[in-house]
Amino acid sequence: MNEAIKVTDELVFLDPKTLMLGKNAFGELVVELPDGSAFTKVEPVRSFPVTETLRYISLLDEEGNEIGIVEDVNKLTPNARDVLTEELQRRYFMPKITKINSVDGQYGVTRWNVDTSQGNVEFGMRTRYDIVTLENDRVLIKDADGTRYEIENYNKLDPKSIALLQTQL
Repeated sequence: MNEAIKVTDELVFLDPKTLMLGKNAFGELVVELPDGSAFTKVEPVRSFPVTETLRYISLLDEEGNEIGIVEDVNKLTPNARDVLTEELQRRYFMPKITKINSVDGQYGVTRWNVDTSQGNVEFGMRTRYDIVTLENDRVLIKDADGTRYEIENYNKLDPKSIALLQTQL
């Protein structure tokens, strides 16, 4: 009979106190482990990108192999925390929609004009399945090019924006 495998036997959790994170001269993420092994071109990947943005961060080497997992970014040393947080923000860039100016459908594509944390944006959306409503009235929208936008709480938008959004939900 096969013995059950514990998930913790398969995962390598990195010690936040001894993990060294930094950037090299090319701006690439560099990781050094306590045993002296070092990795460049490291990619941080959120295991739970929607619900746990600063926990369970998988660090991958340049071939895509997992080096290990940072259980909680906040437990890292201040320098390592700042480096990893900046890298995660760069990788998971997601403008916040603050106002919906218009939503128009034409030829199977819905055109949106919105104000975001990065300025005014126009984008197309192919299907309503690209809008996901989460708990606490949070909404994620993916445009036709794959860019993701977030509405932190759609009930805090102005009445016109709420009405336009509700036509798409």
